Amino acid sequence: MKQKWIRPQTTIEKFVPDEYIAACWGVACDFDLANEYEKTHYTWSDGHQISWYKLGCTHDVAHCGNSSNQVIYDHNGDGIPDEMIEEGTDGLGNLHCTIEGGIRNVRIDAYIHWTTTSGNRTWHHQGRVIESYPGRPNHS
Repeated sequence: MKQKWIRPQTTIEKFVPDEYIAACWGVACDFDLANEYEKTHYTWSDGHQISWYKLGCTHDVAHCGNSSNQVIYDHNGDGIPDEMIEEGTDGLGNLHCTIEGGIRNVRIDAYIHWTTTSGNRTWHHQGRVIESYPGRPNHS
């Protein structure tokens, strides 16, 4: 077999991020309190008042109770979060989160409330915002 000599060279690549925001916080739904809310708050369905819980609006640790299932996005690249999406739902796909007071006001240690909706059901979430990497605020 014939071999060809290739001159050694160094290639430098420029890092270009595809996301400008560092997801430095997370929020898990406090599913026990959220389930209690769903059991004691009502909506109308087929002309009858029914609890959100009986409509199937339940919360658990594997879905909204997992802080990594709430994901923030910065769509315009200005470093300010534009929306939060709940991923990893129980077969409902990705759900848009509507945060009480708006996502731009979310801070570490804040206790926030948010809703997600699919069809005629609305889930009422609540939870404390935590640092994703405590002691490393700029970690992404």
